[in-house]
Amino acid sequence: MMQKWCARCKNHSFSSGDWYRWICPYCSKDLTMQKASPAVIRFVLIRPFASYRFAFPDRQLNQLDENTA
Repeated sequence: MMQKWCARCKNHSFSSGDWYRWICPYCSKDLTMQKASPAVIRFVLIRPFASYRFAFPDRQLNQLDENTA
């Protein structure tokens, strides 16, 4: 992942590559000629998981639901 810093709005813009036209998503400034650097901010996807039995403890499961829960 690559990033560029916009001098006009002082925000970072992120992309998977830098070989095409790059427009700042915040202020619409053209950042194409600016040098991109590897992103230093780490993105972590957190997806909470709760079993169906814990989410709905009072609900009875049928035979198909018991096999997948």
